[in-house]
Amino acid sequence: MARSEEVRVTENGDGKVMFVPAMEPYCVKIMTPVFRSIGYDARLLEESDETLALGFKHTGGGECVPCPITTGALISAMQESKLSPEDVILFMPTACGPCRFGQYAKLNEIILENKGWKNGDKGITIMSPTAENAYAGLPQSARMRMWHALVLGDVFRKLACKIRPYEVNKGETDAMIDKHMDIMAKLFEGTDISNAPNLLAACVDDLLTIKKRDEKRPLVGIVGEIYVRSDPYINGGLVQTIEKLGGEAWLAPFAEWIFYTIQVRHLLANQRGISAGSIIEKAVAWFESNFFFEKQEHKYYKVADPILHDRHEHDIRTVMEAGQKYLPWQFEGESIITLGRAELFVKRDGAKAVVNASPMFCMPGTVTTSIFPVLEKELNVPIICNFYDGSGDPNKSLAPVMHYLVEAENSVGV
Repeated sequence: MARSEEVRVTENGDGKVMFVPAMEPYCVKIMTPVFRSIGYDARLLEESDETLALGFKHTGGGECVPCPITTGALISAMQESKLSPEDVILFMPTACGPCRFGQYAKLNEIILENKGWKNGDKGITIMSPTAENAYAGLPQSARMRMWHALVLGDVFRKLACKIRPYEVNKGETDAMIDKHMDIMAKLFEGTDISNAPNLLAACVDDLLTIKKRDEKRPLVGIVGEIYVRSDPYINGGLVQTIEKLGGEAWLAPFAEWIFYTIQVRHLLANQRGISAGSIIEKAVAWFESNFFFEKQEHKYYKVADPILHDRHEHDIRTVMEAGQKYLPWQFEGESIITLGRAELFVKRDGAKAVVNASPMFCMPGTVTTSIFPVLEKELNVPIICNFYDGSGDPNKSLAPVMHYLVEAENSVGV
């Protein structure tokens, strides 16, 4: 059942402007055209020091940074565009568990009311699909194309992380991926995306021609709060920092969270026992996961296999099983997959270190940071827990660790 405050996107946007937070540079580049394909004038919100400061001005100061950065970016966009509030929609998904992100859509309503841009049902609309039903508030056809976009974004990012650290000609990888992502985004402006595997294959073929240095770099896994770990503006270019310090980064995928919400739906249905509602809920969750979501993910990873043969993701059940050593699954939210993915990065993927990236004041981040010392001893690798609020340079903590790892990597076989 949909929450009473949940607003659903219609099949025809009638040209309304939809502002989408720029929380991840790869996925959102292909996601945003999906909204355009159903008639919305979808635009990415711009992040900068100015928009972050504007967001802090309109919030209380204790919110984690995804809140002020999206709020400030929206206010800035409204001020610059001079749009009528009635013509504007903010795409703001919510989350579950001990995480305040789920409250920020309501906080934004209050802020927009104070700005005179919202009055009850009038003014700016906040579209907030929820993790409680695996974001089923989107129109079904758009939701399915959105999933393709998320997986493709993960694959493009992973291709960049696998090639870029070793490229001979600096900037060549990013330029090539940007070119192919522009082509892919254009495809997603329409409703027929059947050519997506072929477009991805063309990108893989081009990337294979990039001249690379023959060297070995320590692999560093990145876990944590999905917005901060994915947003290079907020995390100070975490991936690029790892690469500059001599490492290779592997960022936990954006799609991981969708798989998690589907699995939690299945587990909650099991917990409710045998009833018509729970049986239907379990069947829907099982069918979606096995016959659509996983199937599409496997399809795109197979296309990218010439490069990503050793960068496939783990089944979400495996991730949660690893995380349940430290937290019960009933403790909903990202903590369990942060812990589970960190263990798998080391035990199965060969990571030499793990970075846990969280916003300042993050509840799940505080929980995982308190548990990670236990994993650090068990796994015998450094686990760096960084908190970000848009100020300073938390990534400085990586320098001594990366120096040690690079020295150790270079000394192997000497």
